Amino acid sequence: MAKAKINQKMGPVVELPECPVCLDTMSAPIFQCQSGHSLCNTCTQALVPPLCPLCRQAMTQVRNWSLEDLLLKATKNCPNRVIGCTYTTVASNMENHIKECIYREMTCPLHVFGRCSWSGKLKEMLDHFKERHPQNLIMTTGEKLTIDNLNINEDDRFMYIMPQGKMMFIVTLKIDISLKLAFFAVQLIGCNKIAQQHVYELSIISSQDKERKVNYFDHCFSDAMETKEIFQQSKCCVMPLSMLGTFINKKSVSFSLNVQRMRPNYQKDPNKNVHPVNPNVAKNRQNFRGKSPSAVAHGPNGPKGPWKKHNNPKK
Repeated sequence: MAKAKINQKMGPVVELPECPVCLDTMSAPIFQCQSGHSLCNTCTQALVPPLCPLCRQAMTQVRNWSLEDLLLKATKNCPNRVIGCTYTTVASNMENHIKECIYREMTCPLHVFGRCSWSGKLKEMLDHFKERHPQNLIMTTGEKLTIDNLNINEDDRFMYIMPQGKMMFIVTLKIDISLKLAFFAVQLIGCNKIAQQHVYELSIISSQDKERKVNYFDHCFSDAMETKEIFQQSKCCVMPLSMLGTFINKKSVSFSLNVQRMRPNYQKDPNKNVHPVNPNVAKNRQNFRGKSPSAVAHGPNGPKGPWKKHNNPKK
């Protein structure tokens, strides 16, 4: 039977109703017998002949719409609860949670290249990369990383993981010669709500001229969102290949990555994030969501080197 229950965050909700035969939770579609008994979908499909096990009356094609509607409003525990997940939500939202649950069974991010068939839990992924893919592991935030054998005249993709505390981020670079663009994306392995609380700073560095650097700031996305969708919507760093080519030296390009969690109310109250010396720095960081690296910042403290602006001398 369904039971009413009060959840302080979600308001009045109900627990999932149970099937009177298997005592498991109901699942739609729910059909009734001629006497009005309702069984879960699994039990109904298993009936041979299709007779109600409670009253031996024939099952019908009449749906119990009221009970199915109740299912959408009922609370449900994550199926990964037995291994640690404590998330509870209405059943209609559970499918989205399962896609981003950190306790779910995961495949190696490099499986998209056909290079690895590993699957396991998030807590096991770091050891897997240390053992099998150390060249695709960024262990220190801000670490300078060099990508070799980079050819902007061929479609290609490079992928890395970067652990930070108990969290894990996926870093992807894609070369698309048909669009003549390069895409950089950073995704948190976990829920999108937590991902959006993190911002990353990507710095592409010239090995030939230390004064040449492109800095890009943006929010992270969850790995539940397909990387190709992030690229298609340009919700990441997008750079013309002609521009990226000027940073490549002997088929190698270097970059560094910093990921930080934003303070509470970062977006709600911009005045609380004003830089104590230069207010425009914090303001620009928060509002910069450009789809092109044409808006370039040389480091967090503004322009340096020959591009530095000087005030006009007093007359």
